[in-house]
Amino acid sequence: MKSLTRSLDTKGRLMLPPEYREVLHAGEPADAFWLTCFYGRLVAYLPADWEGVIEQLSRIPIPSPRLSHFKTKIMGLAQELIPDVQGRVRIPQSLMREAGLHKDVMLVGMVNTFEIWDQQRFDELRIEDVSEELAASGLAISL
Repeated sequence: MKSLTRSLDTKGRLMLPPEYREVLHAGEPADAFWLTCFYGRLVAYLPADWEGVIEQLSRIPIPSPRLSHFKTKIMGLAQELIPDVQGRVRIPQSLMREAGLHKDVMLVGMVNTFEIWDQQRFDELRIEDVSEELAASGLAISL
């Protein structure tokens, strides 16, 4: 999936591009996906992938208050969405507030998911040197 700019309509609806809908169509039920907020951006998951996230979060034994708040926020904000026949989804106000979404947004395609960023917030992202973190993760990406 490629990255694309889009605009939310006055009702907070987002028109998903055809290639994004094709990825979602592989899910069960067809086209359904989960949307939650991580670190200032919305992240979409196919149902099976979201179940994996929930399973992992549920395995955390008596988390610290900080981790507990993270888990509560991620799970509490999550919404299952199904595009309408025109391919639009209405983003809930709670998610729009949390991600700071305004009219213009950037859809960023990932391998099996996508992110929705407020356009200004996305434009303000700066690439930093992460070579040590990549190496610690066992990745050898030439930058």
